Amino acid sequence: MNIRPLAITEAYSSDLNETSNHAEAAVFSTPLSKAIVDNFPDFLSEFAKREKWEYLQLDDVLKNTIPNSDKCFYLEQVLVKSADPNTLFCRIRKTLSGDKYFAFKVVTAENVKQQIRANFPVAIFPAYYLYHFLLRRVFPKLKGLRKLSRLLSIPVDMSRAEIMGRLIYNGYKIVQMIDIPSATVFITTIDTEHNPSQTNPASNEGFLFRMKRIGKGGKDITIYKFRSMHPYAEYVQAYLHTKNGLAEGGKFKDDFRVSTGGRLIRKYWVDELPMLYNLLKGDIKLVGVRPLSAHYFALYPLSVQRLRLRHKPGLLPPFYADLPKTLDEILQSEVNYMNRYAKAPVWTDCVYLYRILKNIIVHGARSK
Repeated sequence: MNIRPLAITEAYSSDLNETSNHAEAAVFSTPLSKAIVDNFPDFLSEFAKREKWEYLQLDDVLKNTIPNSDKCFYLEQVLVKSADPNTLFCRIRKTLSGDKYFAFKVVTAENVKQQIRANFPVAIFPAYYLYHFLLRRVFPKLKGLRKLSRLLSIPVDMSRAEIMGRLIYNGYKIVQMIDIPSATVFITTIDTEHNPSQTNPASNEGFLFRMKRIGKGGKDITIYKFRSMHPYAEYVQAYLHTKNGLAEGGKFKDDFRVSTGGRLIRKYWVDELPMLYNLLKGDIKLVGVRPLSAHYFALYPLSVQRLRLRHKPGLLPPFYADLPKTLDEILQSEVNYMNRYAKAPVWTDCVYLYRILKNIIVHGARSK
């Protein structure tokens, strides 16, 4: 086997350019403002005719000199995190016509992992990938090492979920994602109804994650957790629900937003330790219905929504007392708890706390 170690500081685009010489995703050199004719990726013609596409140069976007156009845009260069994707998406959105497409290539974290797996023997892959993961996905997010990573020009991998979240955050709809050799192509359009970047601050990419949840009386509360999902994953929730629906236990089916390490800390509730701060602040109580996002809250019937708004959310939900499997069973479990709590608050919480701890300690109930 011919093993070529992946250079940690090399630009992603070099790998892609080598591959694209033999693929339909060739990197083009046509100037901006000229319709794409030669070396046109066939899959883009499924969305608009060749003459309706134009190249977009990264330098023009970064300099904010994008010419007005009534055509679809295809970003010529491979998008990397150092190019500030949020700024890039925002500027393109201001220029792109509402019914046109914007397409671009990214070497995602998943693409990189596949490349490493193909270049290293099975015995070496776990150790090398751990090294790669720490260097390009963990260290750049640590306060003390962030500047050093930038000084050394170490590329930072972006997961598919993060890119999707950034797009939705900046007011785009994801039309399709196409895997090509060494990269992924995103096909998008403008979401004329939603642009969370106008009202919400950029996502915190650190290990401590802040979430907006609905509290008692409909008041917005900030819940703290250790990050178990990729950055900007919260904006992918509606997309994920539409595409995949709910799995057993009320969680989203095939939730690709959760990282590998995130699944581990979720299993033992390590991610929820910062919620003890919310408990001390009085945002939540020890036992109570789970604090929900606005999207998940909207899935509940109005009668249950009204009932929920009369109760303070809790750290330990009745879910772990009853272990329901479907959304209807979850709703009934919460309604039963809230009705019992309204009649005998202290006794109800004591009973539910006992049942929850029994299921966790004795029966091994775990979060997913």
